[in-house]
Amino acid sequence: MKLHAVDETESAPEIRLPPLQEAVLDEATLDQLFFDLAEAAELVSVSLKAGAAARAGDLQRAGSAGGELALARRALVDGTALGVQIRYRFAGSEWWDTLLRIPSGVRLVRVRIEDALG
Repeated sequence: MKLHAVDETESAPEIRLPPLQEAVLDEATLDQLFFDLAEAAELVSVSLKAGAAARAGDLQRAGSAGGELALARRALVDGTALGVQIRYRFAGSEWWDTLLRIPSGVRLVRVRIEDALG
């Protein structure tokens, strides 16, 4: 096995990361987020994260965007899911919201896909 020696004077190429929006949501703010998504966004997909290594999978169409979102919210709040990823279109852009259960509430990480793809 041949190892590549790194010259410390060489500079690594700069990696441009997309801007992220992050927040910790309380129950009322989480409810408002799900309401806003149901009323104002065009839902692309909703995925659940079941556990540390398992993935619960995508929600099947529940008759409406509001139905899928309600199921995802319930799974997040009751602990069935450790996380939820919601992909949606709003104001001409596609967004991905990742919601993770944490002791102090729910952590939201949001990225606009156009920014992530460069």
